[in-house]
Amino acid sequence: MGAGEMSISVRSYMLRLLVGVWGVLLACNVQAAFEFGAANEATIFSAFTIDCNRGGPDSRCALGGNSDSYINTTPFLQELVFIDGNTYYHSVVGDPNSDFLQEVYIRTAGCCYPNNNPLSASNFNGDGNPTRVAMRTMVQDAELTQWFTKDLLEFKPLITQSIETSELLLNFEADMSAINYSTLATPGDVAINLQLLQDAFTDAGNYDSTIIPDFFSDNANVVRDVTAGRYTYTPGTGNGGSAGTYIYSDGGGYVQYRANEHLFRDPALNPNPNSQVAP
Repeated sequence: MGAGEMSISVRSYMLRLLVGVWGVLLACNVQAAFEFGAANEATIFSAFTIDCNRGGPDSRCALGGNSDSYINTTPFLQELVFIDGNTYYHSVVGDPNSDFLQEVYIRTAGCCYPNNNPLSASNFNGDGNPTRVAMRTMVQDAELTQWFTKDLLEFKPLITQSIETSELLLNFEADMSAINYSTLATPGDVAINLQLLQDAFTDAGNYDSTIIPDFFSDNANVVRDVTAGRYTYTPGTGNGGSAGTYIYSDGGGYVQYRANEHLFRDPALNPNPNSQVAP
């Protein structure tokens, strides 16, 4: 084999190798997880940023000329950010050091923040499509801590909850983060651990969902029926695939954009849901 033939052979081999590696990456659907930090990340879209009560200078907090009556002290960030070639709405409500935090990235399907019903099928941000959303939510108090974490667009969330009191310790985890939104048959990994700290019968009242209790006469025939994560989302005709439908393993369905968001609102804190001004 001559030098020219060897050079062609090497180039051909390298080309096949690169094509093979690229094929593997595509087959694996490699996707980087979102890194939540509750921080202002806007660069080229900073003129759209609303940043209030977060320890730094407030920005555009009194929209609509409500500067004299703006008394809402909730930490709040709303901005447009550019990640891996795509534009996202990024919002943060609350503080990671308080009792509530929610941070959301929504991949845009239009240019602007919607001014209509946030659950409407006509929204231009596709917020009804879970494969365009990454988010985390934390709720905590002196005894309970709960996290909802969805850091990959195409995959379902991880939900954790812990309760610690003088009487009990409870840890719950439903990990669906390896299941995409097209998979119905595969359940998430669910673990529940309960310890009763003041049980008169020592550990008789404790519970671990990963262990089959000894009182079953035939442990081999015990079947766990886990349905966590056994649902799918079919994109709809709305922008960004919104207005779609959830189907669950029991055959039930749910159309999320028809939900009444007022059911999740505390009237005592929000007497006028259409007002931009806090009570």
